[in-house]
Amino acid sequence: MRQKIKSNLLNTKLFFIVSLLVLLLPGHSNIFAQCGLALKDVVLKEIGKATYLKDFRVRLEEGKNNSKPPSEEFTILLNKGTHYRFNIKADSTCEDQVILKLYDFNKFYGSNFDQADGTSYEFFDFFCAKTQVYYLAISFAEARPGCAAAIVSFVENYNAN
Repeated sequence: MRQKIKSNLLNTKLFFIVSLLVLLLPGHSNIFAQCGLALKDVVLKEIGKATYLKDFRVRLEEGKNNSKPPSEEFTILLNKGTHYRFNIKADSTCEDQVILKLYDFNKFYGSNFDQADGTSYEFFDFFCAKTQVYYLAISFAEARPGCAAAIVSFVENYNAN
């Protein structure tokens, strides 16, 4: 019985040491960067008086081609006659501009990134004229790795007729 307890204790210690070493490897340095829920909380503070509806978080690897950077796509149902705000922010260690695009199966509706001059903004507003499923895509302008958080919020209803 004592031998079994000793063996279990040794296995637990070994597991703890290996886990700690894995976390401290150079490839895991971004674990401690502001990402995930912490980044979501930062973006949440920036929505002002708008009402939080949904958040989207991504961690993207470095892309091989700047003309087609890696992206992650999400779907969201938006309602006619509603003014929405889309806030987006990359983590503090990211050296790239984060891009959030809103579109449906055949039309582009808006983005926080102005391709004409390369300027990115922390948010953009969308006045929904048609209830349907829309797509959100998050990427980085120069295909660098990083994480980002986006929040969709309700601003107000309006007359869409």
